[in-house]
Amino acid sequence: MTVYVVTGTRTGIGLEYVRQLGRSKDNTIVAAVRNLQGDLAALRAAQGASEGTVHIIECDVSSESSVAGLAARVEGAIGAGTQIDVIINNAAILQSPDQTGLTVTPDAIMSHMSTNLVGPARVLQVLLPLLSPMAIVANISSGIGSLDMLSDGRIGAGVTPYSISKAALNMLTVHQAQNLKDKAIVVAIDPGHVKTELGGPNAVVEIEDSAKGVLGVLGGLKREDTGKFLLYKGTELPW
Repeated sequence: MTVYVVTGTRTGIGLEYVRQLGRSKDNTIVAAVRNLQGDLAALRAAQGASEGTVHIIECDVSSESSVAGLAARVEGAIGAGTQIDVIINNAAILQSPDQTGLTVTPDAIMSHMSTNLVGPARVLQVLLPLLSPMAIVANISSGIGSLDMLSDGRIGAGVTPYSISKAALNMLTVHQAQNLKDKAIVVAIDPGHVKTELGGPNAVVEIEDSAKGVLGVLGGLKREDTGKFLLYKGTELPW
């Protein structure tokens, strides 16, 4: 049995991770959502169709109190003593897309950092005692967080609060990888410009293809890959 904990599973790529992981009876998936009272019809349908075991729990990664109780909720779902093999830190926000480096507001920076950076940091911290040896931690990042690609013009300057938070997440990933040498594999993964609500009208990657690619990358990771920034196709990206 392989145990996955995935955040941000109500819609989009997170929901698709649950669908695809659920195709194997050997998988147990803990699907975390911000609010159990929200519209979970699609996630409930994925749970019902799963060949594996899907547990739906609450975790608002922007809330310290919610994340603080995550380990207890995970153990309540999978049973005390069961270890986590893979964490996919998928939950994120993309707001204020029109803000640039010249118009970005403190509130926008703080809200993005709270969810997109502090959230994944705290999720790993509280779940660390439950990890199996050489577990995998995947921080879902974005190419828009690459300093190199922004500097040389491969990506445009925009969506600044989100971009800043993903660049910070990339740095967090390297720190986590260094801190957990010989204990876990920690990577940042760009899922591509995916056709989700967050992706917007110019997105080009199908949700199913992105999720399949990310899960394929995770399945092929080796110890020497820890600390890398990878595209969903498996190629390494510049920081």
